[in-house]
Amino acid sequence: MEDFEEKKKSVAEYHLTSDLFAGKVFEDLKASQELCRILLQNDKLVLRSVKTQYVIRNLKKHSVELDILAEDVERNFINIEIQMYQENAPFRRSRYYLSSIDMDILEKGKPYQSLPDVTIIYLTKNDFIGDKRGCYDICRKSNGQDVTMCLENGLHEKYYNLEYPTDDMRVNELLWYFRHSDPFYETENFPGIVERVRFFKIKEEGVTIMCEIADRIRREGKIEGKIEDILELLRDLGKVPKRLIELISRETNLEQLSRWHKCAAKARSLAEFEARMNV
Repeated sequence: MEDFEEKKKSVAEYHLTSDLFAGKVFEDLKASQELCRILLQNDKLVLRSVKTQYVIRNLKKHSVELDILAEDVERNFINIEIQMYQENAPFRRSRYYLSSIDMDILEKGKPYQSLPDVTIIYLTKNDFIGDKRGCYDICRKSNGQDVTMCLENGLHEKYYNLEYPTDDMRVNELLWYFRHSDPFYETENFPGIVERVRFFKIKEEGVTIMCEIADRIRREGKIEGKIEDILELLRDLGKVPKRLIELISRETNLEQLSRWHKCAAKARSLAEFEARMNV
């Protein structure tokens, strides 16, 4: 019982502003549908599927990991990104994410008109746009002499922040809940989201799942950090062969990586490092 109480204390610190916690809460279709309905202000929206921490891999270029990617029954897509840290180029990031989604869903040989609508909802801690509003809808327009036309291309951008309120009370309540994530909170506007938060913060099964995921992520973070440290040391010795990079990058044993890290720190050449690796 004491062990479970300690786990509950560690999980209690998570909020929906955390990628890890939000990913587990919103992998539930009902919770994601409530989220999308409120943020898009469309109570008739029905989702058919949702994926969290969805990776779109690009073997030659930059891959992306989407926080939430939902598809509605009309086959349109909604990408929700939760970015609580300062992003240097948020609009360019949105541009790349939207283009990556297009590349992922348009099958070879299909015409461009078959592309579904894609909406990105970008949630940040601060109002980086700077107009002291809680919500910004982006629309592509052509400015002529006499008329302004909206140029519809099926891509939609919506930016929310936690710094300022919006004109919608339900949105304001939801964004408040993102910051607090109280498992005992009661609301008629998003009961499914609260139910999921309660499961992962209070129920033994949910608490255990969250702790296991957190431990795995911490371990993977240590492994990734150690791999990068080794490669950084080797780059100081010269151009690192591709075969060596692949060998090191595939390693998942932290003890082995620690040993290789010591070898890289002591080696005076790439050849000496390989000899010390003993593989």
